[in-house]
Amino acid sequence: MNDTNTLDFIDCPTCFKSVQMDMLIPAGGTHVCANCREAYLQRMKEGVHTAQSGEWAAIRQEHIKHEASLRSVGLLYYFGGFLVMMGGLSASVSSFGASGGEGSAAFIGIFSVVLILGFGLIFVGRGFRRLRPWVKIPATILSALGLLNIPIGTLIHGYILYLIHSQKGKVVFSPEYQEIREATPEIKYKTSKLVWAILIVLLLGLVALVGFALMG
Repeated sequence: MNDTNTLDFIDCPTCFKSVQMDMLIPAGGTHVCANCREAYLQRMKEGVHTAQSGEWAAIRQEHIKHEASLRSVGLLYYFGGFLVMMGGLSASVSSFGASGGEGSAAFIGIFSVVLILGFGLIFVGRGFRRLRPWVKIPATILSALGLLNIPIGTLIHGYILYLIHSQKGKVVFSPEYQEIREATPEIKYKTSKLVWAILIVLLLGLVALVGFALMG
């Protein structure tokens, strides 16, 4: 009697409840219980992959460190864009003052170019932060040029190219992984204290640099 009851029941892979087998909806190798029926059908209509949540979590955990590294590149682009704009503004103001107010057209032109470049870097950084697939093209071009800045630029941009074009990078930028991220918001990467310390030092250095530029 107990053996029969055991065979008649199975765990639903979606809600993990033990239900009778005749109450399941077959979907290839997966069976969904009656309680999950409506959600399952709705997701089928929307064309969303109905993989088990456990599989989603496993995939996210496997790629979470790589995902965090790519998003950290976005912070570097934010930093670079802001630095370019502040440096360009300082240089333009200094040149304008040295010329005695003459050459205002050149000042506006130079500042406009610097402003566009700075905002462009910030825009790329935003693409990294949101893991947008399009960001791979401008980032690859910029990193390829950055390789020429030997040796620091070669190391940094070589690492960025690896993050983008490695197998895990391709997965993280894929539309399927975006669905997995949306389905597993509870999984987060904890940034180490060392990384926070480096970011704080960079921020303080930027503030000091801008302060010296303005006072000079």
